[in-house]
Amino acid sequence: MFERLSAFWQGRIYFSAWGGNPALFLNKALKDGIILYHTQKAEHGLRAIVSLQDFPRLRQAARLSHSRVKIMAKYGWPFIARRWWRRKGLILGAAIIGISLSLLSQLVLFITVNGNKVIDSAELLQQANTLGLKTWVWHRSLDLNQIATGIQDNFPDAAWVGVGRKGTLIEITVVEKKRVQAHTEAGNLVAAKNGLVKEIMVIQGTPQVHEGEMVKAGQILIAQPLMTQNAPAAKGFVRGRVWYSAEAKVPHQEDKIVATGQQSKGYGIKFGSRVIMVTTPDSPYPLVDKEVWSTPLLAWRNWRFPVEVITITYKDLEQVHLERTTEEARQAAENEARQDIQRKLTPGIIPMEERVRVLASTAGVERVRIEVETYEDLAVYPNP
Repeated sequence: MFERLSAFWQGRIYFSAWGGNPALFLNKALKDGIILYHTQKAEHGLRAIVSLQDFPRLRQAARLSHSRVKIMAKYGWPFIARRWWRRKGLILGAAIIGISLSLLSQLVLFITVNGNKVIDSAELLQQANTLGLKTWVWHRSLDLNQIATGIQDNFPDAAWVGVGRKGTLIEITVVEKKRVQAHTEAGNLVAAKNGLVKEIMVIQGTPQVHEGEMVKAGQILIAQPLMTQNAPAAKGFVRGRVWYSAEAKVPHQEDKIVATGQQSKGYGIKFGSRVIMVTTPDSPYPLVDKEVWSTPLLAWRNWRFPVEVITITYKDLEQVHLERTTEEARQAAENEARQDIQRKLTPGIIPMEERVRVLASTAGVERVRIEVETYEDLAVYPNP
């Protein structure tokens, strides 16, 4: 870690030397005490990395060996500083903006209220103002816990009040007390999915199916007693067997693009539609998955400050060629099918039986089908 920071601070130059006598060039450089990093043999010479302060000293080695030296890339703080030094006006403007934003970030600029339905937001803000929470005050002078307690004590319908800060925004979150409401079940009980009815009990209403009967999703299982507007809802339960199936196929040979796990981040500033990258303006990887995150410095409802911080994450990708045996391909297909089954299952339901079927393979592709049987409730009230 320290070596990488030192290299960044000193600056590194990636160069290539071709023509002449590469061996003489290398020996002369080493004799002069020049340290070369990641030296590689090229088609007509060599490639290496050297520190910025040692790069001018390569001139003697190049003359002696009659080689030509070409800079391929530059890396490090000296080059970044030189590029920014040419933009003094921009640096001064950025410094002024940074100081202004630093001062503004210590103030409370916006106050929002969320979570309330019965309690009026204006009354909450008025009470918060009485307790000292208002805009254009230093946030360090506020005791948010004391303000939250004071607001909760003045509103009997508030079960809990929380006051939190996100930058210059103060959020007042209210959890109101729940009032007991009458049960709103109404209508018929219908089948939630296809299945075989094995058990039925009617508490209120008229059964429309019998045990041992196959039903389809949406089919009426228990009808309400009277088909009128104020008729009581059907009540009861219907349980039965439900089958799920999923099929997956995996080839023996496959070319995939996978992530290597390496990633790099770049940061920049966005003014309106213009983006100025401060670090890592280009992707360091040839094949990359790029994620861009934009964070406004100030935001309130639909209003956003025109200056944003841009974070770009470069994730290194590589193309790999996979070769699987028949057993490995079948196992991968079985895992994919089982994951698909898990997404279809009703939460909390444990399968009673599982069958794995290996289907006929075609053109180097293994196919696997999984069938699962469960025992679960079928009757639900239809969505209004």
